[in-house]
Amino acid sequence: MRKKFALYYFEVMSGVQTSQFSPTHYVDITETESRKRTACFAHASQQPSEFYSVHDRMNSFRGMEFGCRYAEAFVRHAQNGEVPFPC
Repeated sequence: MRKKFALYYFEVMSGVQTSQFSPTHYVDITETESRKRTACFAHASQQPSEFYSVHDRMNSFRGMEFGCRYAEAFVRHAQNGEVPFPC
């Protein structure tokens, strides 16, 4: 198929499951953060009450870095060619 694609790593849970994470790209999720929260809490078997507070702090922190209220951070795979970041 010879299609090129970009490979990015998502910040899972800084300080718990993710360490030494230095973002190369950010996505402003300010307008959709409430949908993310609702989706996570819809999966009660995953016990979101135990992990979402970490995501809330990460989203706020990355938002401050990026200059918005909430953001998610990603790292582009080092061996990836130059393919535009999907927004």
